[in-house]
Amino acid sequence: MSRPFVFLLLGPLSVVLTTWVAVGMPFESFVPPIALALFFFTLPVSAIVGILDGQLARAMPLLLRAPVTALVGAAAAMLLPRALLGPMPQDMSVPFGLGGAFCMGVCSLLAHDYNANKTRPDDVSGSTS
Repeated sequence: MSRPFVFLLLGPLSVVLTTWVAVGMPFESFVPPIALALFFFTLPVSAIVGILDGQLARAMPLLLRAPVTALVGAAAAMLLPRALLGPMPQDMSVPFGLGGAFCMGVCSLLAHDYNANKTRPDDVSGSTS
């Protein structure tokens, strides 16, 4: 899938759905303004991590890149609210970090181009034998 689509739409949407499942609220009680606010609060985190994942995609294989992306997602999900809202209790920032790590790691796996190895030539050095 396209990297911007995954990180800018599916990333924040997965945060909203994960929060809905984790809290165990019935769908009718999940107020749409809260879902919309959560979507827009997670959009900057997802954009930052998406840009980093795009840069790492050129230099790292998927099995190394996905954990790094998850760690950066966790750090961004914990640090961005702290920078905007001030100090938070640790018990409040841990779920943000876990959610950021999970959602950004999944987005990294979804955004990977699995067909890239099939289209690349075997000899990338350009020499002919």
